[in-house]
Amino acid sequence: MYALTVDRRGSRTAPGALAMSEHRNRFDSDLPRPVLGWQISAGDELQALYDTAQDALTAVLALVDDQDWHVGLGIGAVNMPLPNNVNEATGPAFVAAREAVTASKDTGYPAVRGTAWASHAQAVLTLASAVRQRRTRAAREATDLAEQGLTQQQIASTLGIAQSSVSRRLSSALWSQEQATHPAVLTLLQLADGTAEAS
Repeated sequence: MYALTVDRRGSRTAPGALAMSEHRNRFDSDLPRPVLGWQISAGDELQALYDTAQDALTAVLALVDDQDWHVGLGIGAVNMPLPNNVNEATGPAFVAAREAVTASKDTGYPAVRGTAWASHAQAVLTLASAVRQRRTRAAREATDLAEQGLTQQQIASTLGIAQSSVSRRLSSALWSQEQATHPAVLTLLQLADGTAEAS
């Protein structure tokens, strides 16, 4: 399974950064639904548990785009039966998530911990995250809509710009190249969790 622990950047220096219940509510509405929902696990941390690599990856990338969080993804077993609250859950996945969020504070990128495959997943995820974090606001407007499945013509209409401008924004954002990393990350996450086998 996939345990996510996230730590608010600058929470000790930024006024208002610790409105954690508001962040938790936003995660509940904006991120994929976890099997154990987001809860405040410490003063400036939130935690959740996912059971699919796709949902975990979607959540991680959304948090990368937020640029307000250190993101730790722990992969491994979770003690059963699951409790009602993620803060009561235990197991190797949560230990790995704690190690991962600590590592993320050192690198500035999401960290993945667990089996040997987790380090491979982290390498590709770091590359995708670096590309996403370097996008301009204009480029992010276009890529956000592209991720929702809109065509370039629909994006142009939504943003009130020419289709050629959309194409330039997506190109400068390395949109297609970054999207091409997602299947690789998913496979590596599944290998780390034992839900896929190496061929």
